[in-house]
Amino acid sequence: MSSALRVLYVEDNVADADLTRRALARLAPHCTLDIVSTIQSGLARLAGSTTYDLVLSDLRLPDGSGLDALAYVRERALSLAVVILTGSGDQEAAVAALKAGADDYLVKIGDYLERLPQVMVAALARFRAERARKPRPLRVLYAEHSPFDIDLTRRHLARHAGHIRLDVVHGVAEALDHLPGARCAAPLYDVLLLDYRLPGLDALEAVEILRNERNLDLPVVLVTGHGSEEIAAQALRLGVADYLVKHPGYLYELPATLEKAYHRTEFVRQQAALVESEARFRRLMESLPTLAVQGYDRHRRAIFWNLASETLYGYSREEALGRAFEELLVPPSQRAPVAKEVERSLTETQPPPSELTLMRKSGEPVTVYSSQVVQTSIRGEPELFRVDVDLTRLKRTEERLRLLATAFESTRDGVVITDLEPRILAVNRAYSEITGYSEPEVVGRNPRFLQSGRHDRAFYQALWASVRESDHWQGELWNRRKNGEIYPQWLTISMVRNGRGDATHYVGVLTDISQIKNAEERLEHLAHHDPLTGLPNRLLAQSRLAHALEQAQRHGRRVGILFVDLDRFKTINDSLGHPAGDELLQAIAWRLRGRLREEDTLARLSGDEFLVVLEDLHRPEEAAAVARTITDVLANPFILPSGPEIYVNASIGLSLYPDDGSSAIELIQHADAALHQAKMQGRNTYRFYTEALTRVAHERLALENKLRRALERDELVLHYQPLVSVREERIIGSEALVRWQPPGESLVPPDRFISLAEETGLIVPLGNWVLRVACAQAKAWLDAGLPLLLAVNLSARQFQQQDMPERVRAVLADTGLPAEWLELEITESTLMEQQGWQAVATLVALKKLGVRLAIDDFGTGYSSLAYLKRFPIDKLKIDRSFVHDIPHSAGDMEIAAAIIAMARSLRLEVLAEGVETLEQLDFLREQGCDAYQGFLSGCPLPAESIAALLAEWRAPSSNRPTGPGQFDSPAGPW
Repeated sequence: MSSALRVLYVEDNVADADLTRRALARLAPHCTLDIVSTIQSGLARLAGSTTYDLVLSDLRLPDGSGLDALAYVRERALSLAVVILTGSGDQEAAVAALKAGADDYLVKIGDYLERLPQVMVAALARFRAERARKPRPLRVLYAEHSPFDIDLTRRHLARHAGHIRLDVVHGVAEALDHLPGARCAAPLYDVLLLDYRLPGLDALEAVEILRNERNLDLPVVLVTGHGSEEIAAQALRLGVADYLVKHPGYLYELPATLEKAYHRTEFVRQQAALVESEARFRRLMESLPTLAVQGYDRHRRAIFWNLASETLYGYSREEALGRAFEELLVPPSQRAPVAKEVERSLTETQPPPSELTLMRKSGEPVTVYSSQVVQTSIRGEPELFRVDVDLTRLKRTEERLRLLATAFESTRDGVVITDLEPRILAVNRAYSEITGYSEPEVVGRNPRFLQSGRHDRAFYQALWASVRESDHWQGELWNRRKNGEIYPQWLTISMVRNGRGDATHYVGVLTDISQIKNAEERLEHLAHHDPLTGLPNRLLAQSRLAHALEQAQRHGRRVGILFVDLDRFKTINDSLGHPAGDELLQAIAWRLRGRLREEDTLARLSGDEFLVVLEDLHRPEEAAAVARTITDVLANPFILPSGPEIYVNASIGLSLYPDDGSSAIELIQHADAALHQAKMQGRNTYRFYTEALTRVAHERLALENKLRRALERDELVLHYQPLVSVREERIIGSEALVRWQPPGESLVPPDRFISLAEETGLIVPLGNWVLRVACAQAKAWLDAGLPLLLAVNLSARQFQQQDMPERVRAVLADTGLPAEWLELEITESTLMEQQGWQAVATLVALKKLGVRLAIDDFGTGYSSLAYLKRFPIDKLKIDRSFVHDIPHSAGDMEIAAAIIAMARSLRLEVLAEGVETLEQLDFLREQGCDAYQGFLSGCPLPAESIAALLAEWRAPSSNRPTGPGQFDSPAGPW
């Protein structure tokens, strides 16, 4: 009951009155109940100012009947509905009350109080509907042939029932003409009043036509002067609503009879409409595809289950009907509390619509949006109807939309959505970060306000033409940020279409590629520039040189190429470290760049090599002047950021276009050849390229190829130079010296190929070959009774090999030569370059093998006593440069004497190289030198000549050309 209902309740039974009050307070809280116990007090209330909607009166009261209250209300036309309460057995009195104008009655039996609210509401609705209808006249078509009866009827109705409008016809045919031909047409009359006996067709035949042929449900009242049960029965079978006999006073019954016939027919019509409506509603509820509708009785058992419920929950109608709600749709663990909640919904408050998670027949959970309605059945029992909407797809869609929204906001690409104008509808956070504009600042604006001005009108016309033709455009675009900065972006524009294929929106996805552009520029710079100095690298230098040559060829000019190489740069790296070397290269690049012309190119090729390209030269002297400028610039010391002060020189090779070549590669190659010439001629100078340098280079390359083949073809041989004891004047050993004997050619001296082998790396396999062959020869001499100490030189590259000690051990093992008969010579410069733990570790490992160790060319390097004390060496060999001018050079004599004295203090043996005269030998003997070698003792000889030389040294001294002393068989190497 949704609106207030004001009720006057007349009841003398205090218990009944209290029960009624309690029931209405529970079932109809909006009902206001005013209780009185007598008819007189009730009438007094009705006569007062208090207004009511309905009178509820018990039939039997102490001072009268409830019908008295009914008569009072109806006589005064009060706007009140009246409901009569009767006890069991008072049904006839209740019927009389209805005939007297009561709107309904209720028998006090069973659960009448449960049904009372609905009875009162229905009675009030009927009363108000009747009042609303009463102002409309009751239209009656009256078929009567008697003028007397017609006149009497008209007069009576006009006096006692003015709301009845009477149209008179005189026969059945005329009456049928006034009525529609089928039920679908709207009738002009509410009731048909027929006299039984009419001319032509009688009334019953007219009723039969109306019902069977025209299918009209118009209520018919039959009036006859000759009543009989047979006529009445026949009339009722044909569907006549009522039957009146023309007895005295029948006209007083006529209005009520007509009203009753009309209301009965209306009731039947309403019932039929209600049944049809219910059927239509049920069909609708049954066939709803997306709304799962279920009904449950007061015991929570299913009483209705439509097809959508079958689809949603998996139960057929037959499986579901009769089973409890919680048993069908609720997981077992939650059934008890859910059952109590449903019971509260049935008896107390109706819960609001909500989202629930229920259970399908398969046990799978399903989320639904559920609405519940509680209704009362015709038996007065509450029924719960549920309407559930499956939210599974909606949830998936929501989740997808949530993910899309998250992606829209989280992507680092800017996204803008526009309509077809285009006007901006939405942008994401990345768009705002890229452009600098917030969403409120851009929504509703045309994106063209971001244009940078770098693209012309034709560009944008082509862009939009592509979008219209292919629904898509992608490319690079320059736009302007809010701060005015112009930046590049990669833009994709796509057209969005709806389900019908109509264009609705544009979506733009933009990526800020300014960093990519910057990175590309940096990569482009790194690809063509040296990362340390920032100078052009070899690739860019060659490109610029090629361009300069094109210009020079076109305009008849010269181009100069300067190949610059720093002298002894490796020493700086080794002594101060590579960071200091990098600082020096940066400082050199900065200083040189400041002394060259703007149009000249300064490039760093690699390491300590630089290239200078001089354009628009007129004379070769201009290139030479630049070379001198470079040497002068480098003459001043460099103060590095890390602290040390460094002096550095450079050697420079020059080539000229078109004099020395026509291509970039050829000119650089020729400048490199000139550079080598500058280094060979003392460094810190420059040299021009000449044709002779090319010949030398070609010869050098040919020599390298021949040397590689010499190793493969076994063209190398060993010669041996005697080592002689100064005190004992006898040969104590020999030094193995490699020679190259090409087939059919003269012997190639070592000064022509040893340096080449060092540069190309061939010195390693060459040195390994010398070591193995020499040890095998020493073992052969030892087996022949000629015990000689064998000295073998180790090159710098050999000494740097980590497995050098293992190689020596393997050679000694393979040849069988005892380790004490082998002496390995390492140059002083090699040891100095390998200073530190690596050199010491290699020497210690060799010493553990039992071999002897000697420092060759001593005095030419930068060794110190501290390092000599750390090295496990046995002998120092004085370089021939300090022996050559003895006794004519006092300086050389002092140096040689100092070396011998130092060796004595360190307990080292001393051997002098390059001894050619007896004067030199006498001086060395006086200073305490242990041994010597040189032309005085003999030239290097093949192995087979050593035996003859030993025999010559064994002869008396008078027979020796220069020979002091004689050969004695030594017990050991010394």
